[in-house]
Amino acid sequence: MTKRTTTYCNECGNQTNQFILFSKKISSTYEEDDKKSSRVKNYEEYLVVKCQGCNTVSFAIRLSGDHFIDQENGFNYIDLNFPDQENNSDIMLLAFEERQKLPRQISKLYDEVQTVFTQDANILAGVGLRMLIEAICLEQNIQGKNLQIKIEELHVKGLISKNEIPILDKLREIGNSSVHEIKTFPINKLKYALDIINHVLKSIYILPAINKKLKL
Repeated sequence: MTKRTTTYCNECGNQTNQFILFSKKISSTYEEDDKKSSRVKNYEEYLVVKCQGCNTVSFAIRLSGDHFIDQENGFNYIDLNFPDQENNSDIMLLAFEERQKLPRQISKLYDEVQTVFTQDANILAGVGLRMLIEAICLEQNIQGKNLQIKIEELHVKGLISKNEIPILDKLREIGNSSVHEIKTFPINKLKYALDIINHVLKSIYILPAINKKLKL
């Protein structure tokens, strides 16, 4: 019997029941807060699916595991759908007023990342996203022998949530592949990565700056 799942259909414009035409699942494990007794396991499942409503065939990457939950839909996984749910030509960047609230060096680097995104320089975009994580860690004086440990320290210091640890770690891997393997990632995946960076920058820098202005 053909397996089925629920995921987003770009043609229908909402979550639909879909047939799974192909799937491949990969697992990864890391130790949370350097404690061997606290091992976190996550999964990436690559899916080719066919909508039962409109018969559109699409691709999805399903992220699941100990820290993943789609709060909006109540699922214990998060799907990255391709084609993207948004118009592929739309790249969601921080507004100029928001970038003004970032530390100078991070703002300058963000402007350069914006340039490579708009010029379809996907390899440099992957490198730039990783550099933004490094820049945040440097500005926040996060210590660690490598970026993976620094990402975990961001959580220890309360700057990111548990849900964001494996996601930022995936951005680290994207950057590593772009640098060491000269690997090009599709723009939809890079756009999703940029959305995550935007969220982290807003959480650490932009929202606290706005909050200060709101205090009476």
